[in-house]
Amino acid sequence: YFRGPFCVHDIKQGLVMKYMEHILLNVRQLGDTVPPSLLLVMARLCLDFETQTISYLATLTEEMFPPDKSAVPEQLSPTVSELTTLAHETVSAVLTRYVSVKGLAISQMIHTSVKTRDWLSAVEPRNVRAAMKRVVEEITVLDTQIGLLFEEGAVRGANSDSSRRALSHTGSRMNSSKYKYTPSDTESSLLNKLFNDQVEIFGSIQFTKLSILTGIIKIGLKAFLESVRLRTFGKFGLQQVQVDVCYLREYLWRFVEEERLLNFLLEEVITSTVDRCIDPVMMEPSVIMLLCEPN
Repeated sequence: YFRGPFCVHDIKQGLVMKYMEHILLNVRQLGDTVPPSLLLVMARLCLDFETQTISYLATLTEEMFPPDKSAVPEQLSPTVSELTTLAHETVSAVLTRYVSVKGLAISQMIHTSVKTRDWLSAVEPRNVRAAMKRVVEEITVLDTQIGLLFEEGAVRGANSDSSRRALSHTGSRMNSSKYKYTPSDTESSLLNKLFNDQVEIFGSIQFTKLSILTGIIKIGLKAFLESVRLRTFGKFGLQQVQVDVCYLREYLWRFVEEERLLNFLLEEVITSTVDRCIDPVMMEPSVIMLLCEPN
């Protein structure tokens, strides 16, 4: 009995494996009242379960309580493979919730800053709006927190200086007398960029710092886009958005795993603002860069 039902049913399956399954199922059912930082810690815990804890405890239990497998021939559940799969799914679910919560917080910050401003009578921009600086500060804090628990992750595509200034070049083309803005031009350019560059707007979250931050930033920038589509802009209102977008681009590129995605979303914000502007006169890129510099 000791080498059979006790070692297998009572110790390994009934105590060790079932308890790990209990932990994973409870983590997956965490409610909306759980602090985001706790979600992040639980995701890390479950990731450790997947990569090492489950297999280690299963092996250790068999070594300490060696079973007579002939006495227990059937395959008992949960197995190591089943628990590993459950742990992986739990990490994905918890990180998705974390990204949603933090992305919503950034979105509300941006949406409020756009909604409460009179863009038609805005004065000529002299600096970056405080809300954009707070967004960058919040992302920087998240970068530190997430970096303590998750690996950096790989960057897809080269983060070149020329690509970082793509928005300024876009502004120059719009400011050119040869550029005639129409809705069809906008739709065509966005669709062409989406398919030609193969930009993925929404995708699964990988278990790395860059992937988590990218998910949060995507939600925030989509909120920025939807917010400007609900407002009407004057000339200086458009130019203020140019300055804000340039500032975000200059600081957020280091927090995303694919720079083309950041470029695409920010260019879409600019294009949509032009679409909603009654006097679309673009600011010179050199002036924008000067306003975005520290101090």
